[in-house]
Amino acid sequence: MTLRILVPVDVEEPRSWHKVLDPLRQFAKGSDVELTVATVVPELGTVIAQAAQAAPFTSEAPAQLKEHALAVATERLDRLVSEVGDEFGEIHKVTRSGSVYSEILATAEETAADLIMLISHLPDFGDYLLGPNAAKIVRHANCSVFVVRNGLQGG
Repeated sequence: MTLRILVPVDVEEPRSWHKVLDPLRQFAKGSDVELTVATVVPELGTVIAQAAQAAPFTSEAPAQLKEHALAVATERLDRLVSEVGDEFGEIHKVTRSGSVYSEILATAEETAADLIMLISHLPDFGDYLLGPNAAKIVRHANCSVFVVRNGLQGG
C-alpha cells in the first residue's frame, strides 16, 4: 500500500522544508511513499504578496504579477526539492495561489493524501504558512496531520 504524504513548504523559508526531512525519512523508511511538496503564493493584495512583488514589477498588470510570483515560487520549490536528490523517489511539486490553508487542503484532496506533514509555528518566522494556517489545516484536513515541532532536528 502506498502512503501519500503532502508537505506544505514556504519557499521563502527553507527551514519549513529542512525541519520536516528527518521525520519524513522516518515515515518513508520501509514504506512505499508518494510524496507531494506544495507551496502557495498568498492572494494578491496581502502584505506578503505585495512585499514579494517588489518595485521592479509594480508597472505590470495584476495577472502578470501573479504569473511572475508563481514562476518564482515554482523555481524556488524546484531548488528546495532538488536538495534531497532521489532519496524519496519522484517528488510531485505543486505551486498554487490563493488562501494558504484552503489551497493546501485542496491539494490534499486532489492528491488523496493520507498524511499532511508540516512544521509548527516558529516564533522567529514572520511567515504566512505557519501559525494560523497550520492550525486551520490541522482542524479541517480530511486526513491525518503530523506537526513537526521546532525541537526536532532536520536543518
